[in-house]
Amino acid sequence: MTLAWSLSEVGVKWFEDAIDKLIGWFQDGLADGYNAVTAQVFGTPTPDTGGGFVFGTPSNTPWDEIHSSLVAGEIMLLALLLLVMCVQGRHAIRIFNIGSAYEARKVKRSAWTGAFLIVTWYWIAVLALYLVDGFTIALIPDISTVTETMIDLLSVTISNPLLALFLTGVGAIAMWALQALFFLREIMLYILIYAMPIGIALTYGNLPVVSHIARTVCLKFVPLAIMPLPVALLFKGYELLFSEGADSTLIPDSSFLSYLIAVTLPLLSIIIVWKLFAYASPMTTKLIGATAKGAMTAGAIVGAGAVAGPSAAATTAMWGPKAAAGYSAASKMRQRESPTSPDDASSSTGGGTDHDNVATDAYGQEGVPAYRRTENDPGYY
Repeated sequence: MTLAWSLSEVGVKWFEDAIDKLIGWFQDGLADGYNAVTAQVFGTPTPDTGGGFVFGTPSNTPWDEIHSSLVAGEIMLLALLLLVMCVQGRHAIRIFNIGSAYEARKVKRSAWTGAFLIVTWYWIAVLALYLVDGFTIALIPDISTVTETMIDLLSVTISNPLLALFLTGVGAIAMWALQALFFLREIMLYILIYAMPIGIALTYGNLPVVSHIARTVCLKFVPLAIMPLPVALLFKGYELLFSEGADSTLIPDSSFLSYLIAVTLPLLSIIIVWKLFAYASPMTTKLIGATAKGAMTAGAIVGAGAVAGPSAAATTAMWGPKAAAGYSAASKMRQRESPTSPDDASSSTGGGTDHDNVATDAYGQEGVPAYRRTENDPGYY
């Protein structure tokens, strides 16, 4: 008995140490994320021209390659050639009486617009990025002030270790995801700026299906470019409410609420960025969402099979966790309402069905079907 009690104490102590270790890891990750968050993280990549003229030849990588390809380079020439081919293809379709004269004139006007955008796209993109970067610098607060306040709020201790583990885990994962999404944003901006002339050529070529797809891809540049602006406004609001110069009454005395404030800043930021990123790159977000949903469904299948049997597991695989929960609850209710065993039920019914021996004849003997009329019973004659 003493040995069993000692083993249980060791197990409890090991579990508590494991929880404390996980909380410490997540706290370190969240604090390191706050220390790594600077104005450069929310910055927008812009070409370095080495002077006041922002539309000059850039000297930094990869803007020098982008400039040489988009300004009288191979990408511009390829896009113009592709635009001419798309317009001629549209006219070829007109030969077979597909379309109308109005659509032919519309294609001609849109082709001139597309050619103008292809030639001037580099300067349009650079101007848009400079504007976004300027507004971000104007809106974003002193990052060090906000991060120091949030790290101070993380120093409080929550009495419930599971709650502390949940909050720190959510905050750390949100901080890591925020940094990853801004890194992916920069990569996708370079790719979109480089490949946009080809997308413009396909968009203004007015081919039936290809133009719609190309237009959808080209519009993804807008949410990617403006992504830092709502995050900068969120950090500005947190600085206004919870910085050292703000009223101290806004910071609650509760350890849980103080911890919640420090955790919700990266969480709200990731929600805002995820919405914009989902619009800009729906395939990536759908893939991540499908992976998470598949993992959750697989766990629910295993849990339902262990709790309510193979039928609940099959219901989970076919209809999802919600249907399995309802199925399991209904099964438990049926088991509570009918405590008798199957052997007792079969012995009480005699192994027959409910429709056997449902009527009697004139002599009181069973076996007459219910559809028989009594006046036709031989016992009456």
